[in-house]
Amino acid sequence: MEKQKMLVVCAHVGDFIWRSGGSIAKYAREGHEVTVIALTYGIRGESNGYWKRGGSSADECREIRRREGEEAARILGVSRIEFWDYQDYPLLMTDERIERLACKIREIRPDFILTHDKEPDPYNMDHNLASDALRTAYTIASGAGAVCNGLPVAPRQTPMFGFEPHMTEISSFTPGIYIDITDVFEQKKQAMACCTTQANMSAHYIRKAEIRASECANRGGVSGCRYAEAFSTWGAVCMHGHFVW
Repeated sequence: MEKQKMLVVCAHVGDFIWRSGGSIAKYAREGHEVTVIALTYGIRGESNGYWKRGGSSADECREIRRREGEEAARILGVSRIEFWDYQDYPLLMTDERIERLACKIREIRPDFILTHDKEPDPYNMDHNLASDALRTAYTIASGAGAVCNGLPVAPRQTPMFGFEPHMTEISSFTPGIYIDITDVFEQKKQAMACCTTQANMSAHYIRKAEIRASECANRGGVSGCRYAEAFSTWGAVCMHGHFVW
């Protein structure tokens, strides 16, 4: 199969690990190219484990979060990870920042994109802001009249998929596809273990993967599925690749 490109855009460094780490690892194992853009390090609101320590500082937190993200990306097989180092809580996606994202979409020309769900996350506005910015950026990138540093226009109707939010039961998230990540789940667990600043999250996402696997096996007839990730679909998707196995 021809090599493809997956683009993952997340609000905070840890988001790509918790919400799509298994799917990233599975796709990368097949030899495809995966680029991750972390808009923030999550210093203010996503590093509670770090701030409980004595002598904490934003600069040290930034360095630790970067190392966590780089190591997790290596474990999962990510081809390239970019840290844009915007402030979190709140994440402010200005016109300039959205334009930068549009240029990046044109540069990478992904076959599909993963980001936060388009439905509101009631407990994390950064996720909503990242999702809205991505969709706006894609609109710019696919517009022939947009300059975007002279890069070629992005293909229209690039498939997009939304992460499952942390508190699914109080959101409007609806699974559109399930990805069986059983064969790469040990990689995801190792990547999650890198996140010492959010160590309490791993158990939650192990349990979530088990629940989604049950649905994947029962609803989708996927025999032997023990761990899975779920994503929403943004409108009709005409698949021309291999994201859905």
